[in-house]
Amino acid sequence: MAGIVGRRGWVSVVRNGVLGGNGLVCGGHGVVGVVPRASPWMEQGQQVRWANLKAVRARMRSVGSISKITNAMKVVASTKLRVVQRMYDRAGPFSVGMGHFFDRLGEAAEKTVEETSAGPEGVKTKEAIVAITSDRGLCGGVNSAIVKLVKRNVEAHSDRIDATIFLVGDKGKDGLSRVVGKLFAASYKDVFKSPVTFDLASIIAEEISSRSFDTIAICYNKFKSVISQIPTKKNIAGLEFMKANAHLFDEYEFDTDIDNNQVLMDLFEFQLAAQIFGACLENSTSEQAARMAAMDNATRNAKDMLSRLTLLYNRQRQAVITSELIEIISGAEALQG
Repeated sequence: MAGIVGRRGWVSVVRNGVLGGNGLVCGGHGVVGVVPRASPWMEQGQQVRWANLKAVRARMRSVGSISKITNAMKVVASTKLRVVQRMYDRAGPFSVGMGHFFDRLGEAAEKTVEETSAGPEGVKTKEAIVAITSDRGLCGGVNSAIVKLVKRNVEAHSDRIDATIFLVGDKGKDGLSRVVGKLFAASYKDVFKSPVTFDLASIIAEEISSRSFDTIAICYNKFKSVISQIPTKKNIAGLEFMKANAHLFDEYEFDTDIDNNQVLMDLFEFQLAAQIFGACLENSTSEQAARMAAMDNATRNAKDMLSRLTLLYNRQRQAVITSELIEIISGAEALQG
């Protein structure tokens, strides 16, 4: 009796005899019989081969699903980017115009900011830091860039500045709470779930204006292009500086019944709200642009991985088929011998 190894186990070929037990009865010129009780090591080899292919197929399905999800997120982000960019194009000149109006403080404002950042020894100036981040992740490094910017600003001047942090957006909280969590004064969540409005910026500005600060620093991502967002810190002089330099606005006539101090306070709050509003719009634009770029990269990487897995699957499948053909041919040659 001779034999060959097939896919279903040990295949026995009997000539002019009988295959007993659980096999088939053979007679005449011989019948190929399949023995149910195959050799354990052969069954294990077959299981390993097909198990590897099954694992690769499962990985291919998983990567394909991820590719579809990231592509859908890319499309959604590109749509939101167009919407928020139109909002920024319409509302951006408003905050920019306010900034130009207060540029007349000019060198005096810049000098005050520098002096408050590097004041006399033992004297700490009060600074409000408005850190603007997103409410959702998967948008590249826009949030980590703001976290690093705030940490660097606090640590570099910790001996001269008494900082207070106002968080706009939820993603910056985890990164900052471990190092400067004790400096948190207020946190605003779900700011970017709906389009940013000037009313929301006014609420934040009113909260900041209710306290006395020498300087205010707004940290946000400046939108340069779809693939480039620049972490930016914008310094604004405090209310006391504006009151001390009220003569710079003497050329303007304010038609109001209230006193000049109240006019300057309202003007300061309006300027602060306008700058926060513009920074939130620009940061939201940067967020959507970064998310679209990140999801585009993720989709391309998933497709590349799927191509490599497909090639690996085809190679392994071909190897299994080739191995079985070699076994069958070897058995046939053994019978002929």
